[in-house]
Amino acid sequence: MQKTFQRLDVKVTEEDEDGPEEDTPGEQQPEAKKPRLSICSTCLGLFSKEFQTQLIDGILQSDFAKYDSEGIVLAISLPMTLQLRQLSMWFALQRKFGRTAVDDNCAPDVPIKEAVKLILHPIVCAQLGKEYDANGLMINIDLRHCTEAEDVAKLVELNKAAFPAKAAHQKRIEISRGLLEKQYQPSRLKADLFEKYLPIPPAAVNDPLQLQSIELAGPLVCVAGRYRKLSRELSHTPWVLHGQRIMEDSIEEIIVRNVGKHFSETPEKITFMSSGREDVDVRCLGKGRPFVLEIPNTRCSSMTRQQAFEMEQAVDLTGKVSIHNLQVVPREQLTHIKTGEEQKRKYYRALCVLEEPVTLEILQKLQISESFDIQQKTPIRVLHRRPLHTRPRTIFSVKTRVHRENPRLLVIDLVSQAGTYIKELVHGEFGRTAPSISSIIGKPIDILALDVVGIDLDWPSDVNNAYNVDKC
Repeated sequence: MQKTFQRLDVKVTEEDEDGPEEDTPGEQQPEAKKPRLSICSTCLGLFSKEFQTQLIDGILQSDFAKYDSEGIVLAISLPMTLQLRQLSMWFALQRKFGRTAVDDNCAPDVPIKEAVKLILHPIVCAQLGKEYDANGLMINIDLRHCTEAEDVAKLVELNKAAFPAKAAHQKRIEISRGLLEKQYQPSRLKADLFEKYLPIPPAAVNDPLQLQSIELAGPLVCVAGRYRKLSRELSHTPWVLHGQRIMEDSIEEIIVRNVGKHFSETPEKITFMSSGREDVDVRCLGKGRPFVLEIPNTRCSSMTRQQAFEMEQAVDLTGKVSIHNLQVVPREQLTHIKTGEEQKRKYYRALCVLEEPVTLEILQKLQISESFDIQQKTPIRVLHRRPLHTRPRTIFSVKTRVHRENPRLLVIDLVSQAGTYIKELVHGEFGRTAPSISSIIGKPIDILALDVVGIDLDWPSDVNNAYNVDKC
C-alpha cells in the first residue's frame, strides 16, 4: 500500500501508517459522518445522481400518469450561469494545457444542451419506461440557481467592455443564451478581460441547481377522416356576423365535439381543416370530404377501432353530418389536405331550372365530353371576404338529363377544377363567369340545389371501423 501511495504522490503521516488508535474500553466513539460530495462547479450538479433522483420523483408526482404517450422528450430551461461556467472552464483548460491543445474556436466539451440529450435523456427514459420521441410527451423542466442573477449582472458589464461598439448603439442590452453561444468563446474574448468579472476556473458553490417547475405538454395528434354533409342548413365553421351567431351549429363543431373529447380536455384549441368547403345550402355526399383535426396537448394519443366507430356513430346521430374512415395519421400527411388544392377535380350534381321546357337542342349543347376553360371573377356574394380577381378554371365534362317529373328541370353532372364557383358557372352572374351554362345554351337558367358528389383525393386511407366491432 505504501508503494501505491508513493506512486500517486500522496503524503501519509505516521499516524496514518500506524492506523487508528485502539478504542479505550468503555469510551464511546462519535459516529463517523458521511462525507458530503462536493457540487461540480461547472454543471452545478446537473448530471449528478441526486439531481436525477429529484427529477424522476418530480415527474412522477406531476400529471405524468394521465398521459398515454409511449415517447417523451425533455425540454430543459437552463440558467445562463451554466454557459458562463462552461466558458470559464474552457479558459482554465487553455491555461493548463495551452492553446495548441485546447482550440479557441472548438470547445473541449459538448454544449450543455447536447450533453443533456446524450446523458439525461437515456436515463430518464429508462427510469420512466418510455422511449425518446421528439414528437412525444414534452416534459418542460425549469431549472434555477442562486448565483444566476449575480452572474448575469456581471455578464452585462462584461458585454459592455468586450463589445463596446455594439453596446454603444444599444439602448438596452439583451442578454440571451444565443448571445453567449455566438460571441462568447476564446477566439472573440480574452481570458484576462473575462476574469475581471467572473472567476477562472468557475468558483465552487454550496448549492446545486434547483428544480423550479415541471410542466407537461401532450403530443400533437392528427385525426383524419371523411365527412358527409347531409343538411342544407349547416355552415362549415361557426358562422358569426356582426357579433351575432347566425346558425346554432356547424360541421366543425359537431365533429370536434364528438371526437376531440377523447383526446383532449381543451377542445377549443383543436384546429379543423378540410379539403375545401361547401356553402351552407350545399350537401356533400358520395365518399365525403377529407378532413383532419390537429389536436394539441393530448392526454390520449391513440384510439381503438371500437372507439373510432363509437365516435362515428355519435356524429351520425346528429342527422346533419356523417363521418367515416376515422383514424390517427402522422402529421406529415397533412400536406395531402392543401398540396395541389387547385389541381384536384371535384364532382357536382346540380338541379337547375329553365324558364321554358327543355328542348333537344339544349340537351345536346349540354353534353360536353371535352374540357374547356372559363374566366371567373370573384362572385359578388363572397367579395366581402375574398379579393376581386379573375381566375381561370377548367371544366372537364358536362352531362345533362331532364328531370322525370318536370320538363323545365335539368339535372347537370359537372366535373370541374377545384376552386370553381359552380352556382356562378350555371347562371353566369351577369357575364362575370364566361362561358357559363347560360351562355352555352343561350337562355337564362338558375340553380335550385347543388350537391358535391365526389372529391378527387384518395386520402385518408379506407378504414372500416365497424368491421372489427361486428366481429366481436
